Amino acid sequence: MQISWNPAPKPSKGSSLSQSATETSQEHRHGLLHCDLDALWASLSPEQIEPWHGQISNWTGKSDELRRNLPLLEVLAQFREADLEPLRTLALELRANSDDIVFVGSSQMLDLARLQELFDGPGGRGPRLHLPRSKAWEHQLLPALEAVGSRVSVVILGWSPGELLWERGVPPALAWMKGRYSEAELHRRVVGLSSRSMGQLLQYPMRHVNVVERAFLAPIYSGFGLFPLYLAGFEASSLIEGARSQVRALEKSWSLDNATLRYAVLRQILTMQEGWVEAVVTPDSFLEPLGLWCLRLLETSCQHLDPPIPYPFPHLQCQEHDSHPAERPHYYELQLDYASPGLDSSLMDRGRPRCWLGMPRLDMYTLGGCISHLATSVALNHRWSEIESPPVETE
Repeated sequence: MQISWNPAPKPSKGSSLSQSATETSQEHRHGLLHCDLDALWASLSPEQIEPWHGQISNWTGKSDELRRNLPLLEVLAQFREADLEPLRTLALELRANSDDIVFVGSSQMLDLARLQELFDGPGGRGPRLHLPRSKAWEHQLLPALEAVGSRVSVVILGWSPGELLWERGVPPALAWMKGRYSEAELHRRVVGLSSRSMGQLLQYPMRHVNVVERAFLAPIYSGFGLFPLYLAGFEASSLIEGARSQVRALEKSWSLDNATLRYAVLRQILTMQEGWVEAVVTPDSFLEPLGLWCLRLLETSCQHLDPPIPYPFPHLQCQEHDSHPAERPHYYELQLDYASPGLDSSLMDRGRPRCWLGMPRLDMYTLGGCISHLATSVALNHRWSEIESPPVETE
């Protein structure tokens, strides 16, 4: 069954979407965020929505019940300061003894590490962070670091042998480090984050940071997501607190008036039943690291369109020249905004079905809330569809 789409009237030209939506209007306020999906929701028929009233009313929305049914929320609830302290302490040590830190490992975890690019680092000198991806990166970056006598540390994110980026990054980085440092120094400068002892598996002297098996449920709220932020000089605990704040907003408003539940139902109907996919759209290329992680989180993204959308991130600076619009299956846009000043709101309405998600500001706290909103919706979809969340590490 196809769903009709009647776009909402376009906002007046010249107004700022972020400022008008996140500062003056409280109509779409949802916890930390502002979420406008009214027009997309209105495109659904009453017959499609009706079964979900019963599905939502089967739960009370109380904390214990949600944690039992959505393991993502259990992970957040169980996180303690004691879990953060080893990450914080090790990050401080590496920052103090490194001029450059090179991240290698699984592609999913490297995408997650890019979230630190969304923020300006704290004042003062800190190590340069590198996430190499090119085929011959070791012939470009490593000789340059050696030429200037840089003190280098390597962080391996995730155990994923056989994956392209893992094989392209981990063996060359470890071989170069072994030729440059003593074994004792290697143990100080090489860190592996995994749910298994990477040093023993690789037969290489390194420090191991254990990331519990349940991290696959929410890797952004585990060492995989938090350690790169600490290495960049940020207090990553704010990310956890922002996520918890958004969950509390869900618990206080457990009904289909809640934006998280509405978005979960929209995804269930459109993507799980109707075969639609999401295209993540940002105001500018600055938000691409967040868009990249959202594509991974949502799974049914514009990367799955055939033929694909011309740009992997159709942010507003891209000029789309789509020669195959009639050949595409239906899709809608998830538009992520961060109170960007001077944004012309008419540019955000591209005549397509859309869900707009705005943060009143961009910091660790609001980023945690944004990811929590999306991840909880996806967790509900998995629960309703009885989908097992995939592991982030290979066997």
